Amino acid sequence: MPGILLPHEILTELTNVAGLIVDEVMACDDGAFATNGATPAAYNVEHPIDATVIGLLVGRRLVPEDELEELGTGLFLQDIGKLALPPALVHKPGPLAPAEWDLMMQHPLLGVEFLRDDSIPGTAKSVVRSHHERWDGSGYPSGLVGEEIALFPRIAAVADVFHAVTSERYHARARPRHWGIEMIRAGSGSAFDPGVVEAFLDVAGD
Repeated sequence: MPGILLPHEILTELTNVAGLIVDEVMACDDGAFATNGATPAAYNVEHPIDATVIGLLVGRRLVPEDELEELGTGLFLQDIGKLALPPALVHKPGPLAPAEWDLMMQHPLLGVEFLRDDSIPGTAKSVVRSHHERWDGSGYPSGLVGEEIALFPRIAAVADVFHAVTSERYHARARPRHWGIEMIRAGSGSAFDPGVVEAFLDVAGD
């Protein structure tokens, strides 16, 4: 599957869904978000939706309104590379072995391979490629540091981690919302862009 472009009709359907989420978020009052606490079986479906909502609520404090659709597309597609991984790996209960983590960490680059034509904007693709990069250079796949990481994936990093840690996953139990907020706060300046963290805390009402 790696190296194969997703069919145009599937990409169109996915970007249309992202656009609907953008429209819903833009119609909402500027209040704190809620989390759904996805179950392990539902996580891979709910995570792109909920992380997109969180990322857009943060993003509308940081980027012009006319760029939010591209941000939403990137957020919604950020984990699409996992489609190229064995389902037994993606759904494995318990911790991953080192070799399995090495394979899992390929999903950002696999996702870019799916989207390598011109139908998806480069800013959205940057989210797919770099949402696991970290402000201090400890992330992957390229170990980018600070503003070497584009703003959109810096927003996605916060939204992705917060929703993940507050959801039931196959390899980890859900943490309470306040725990997730404190984790993001503690990561300011190390894992996460301090400006994005500030906007996130504003959205979280904390």
